[in-house]
Amino acid sequence: MAKSIPCSTTSVVSIEQYVDHVSKLDLRDLAAVADSASMLRALANDRSLIVRELNRRLEMSIKEGGLASAQTLVLGKGRGFYVRANIWPAISDMTMGRAYQNQFAYSVAHDHNFSFLTACYLGPGYETELYEYDYDKVEGFVGEQVDLRFVEKIRFGNGSVMLYRENKDVHIQYPPPELTVTINLMISPDGFRDQYHFDMATRTIASALDLPAQERTSFIRIAAAAGDSKTLGLLSDLAEAHPCRRTRLSAFDALASKVPGEAVSIWQRAAGDPALIVASTARKKLRESGA
Repeated sequence: MAKSIPCSTTSVVSIEQYVDHVSKLDLRDLAAVADSASMLRALANDRSLIVRELNRRLEMSIKEGGLASAQTLVLGKGRGFYVRANIWPAISDMTMGRAYQNQFAYSVAHDHNFSFLTACYLGPGYETELYEYDYDKVEGFVGEQVDLRFVEKIRFGNGSVMLYRENKDVHIQYPPPELTVTINLMISPDGFRDQYHFDMATRTIASALDLPAQERTSFIRIAAAAGDSKTLGLLSDLAEAHPCRRTRLSAFDALASKVPGEAVSIWQRAAGDPALIVASTARKKLRESGA
């Protein structure tokens, strides 16, 4: 389950020291990441950390014009990770029009397709309701039933650091009573796993949120519609070899639509795909065709 790590160190480290420390960790070892919680807490003890970044952005705005109203500030990065600050407005900020609710995943059950460690930097923190599930037992269809197991509801604040595991921990985050800022160590994902929103009333997948996969799907459709015979060969290779299951499915679907006379053989190939969502879609297509 998501791990709450009591941590109250008064030490202070700089972003440069923290990035250097994380660079020496095996980020595949989440136990080692959890053991580094005191270093993230020490980084959060640098009271000028966020001020420097906010001032830098304001100075850029004066020189260049424009000012992004981002929720996230990237503070540093290294191989396989980056460090960010996340800004969480209070519910009063949204009702008064000082922030837009659709920027924030408040009150929505969701997982993450990356692991991360988080510490509270400013403000009282927030309540979060924690669940867990088995990603490998989920095909990925909208409306699919998911075994979401309740773990606990906690208040996350200055007294602890939280570790969230990639595609295992699900949480519902509620707006804080006052503006809150967190510092997060983001373990960069490979970009090929889904992230889900869940409907808690039905315990089903409400939507899949992999934006890069959606962008690849859009590109594949354009390529199939406008391409030539070489394009079709490349899409066929993509359908067999791409590491993202939704990208492979999109390539099979584009091929079957572009060359309907070969659709049965294309879906027969897809039926052997190791990903459940690809194979089960292919079998459905074959049943619909009477093959």
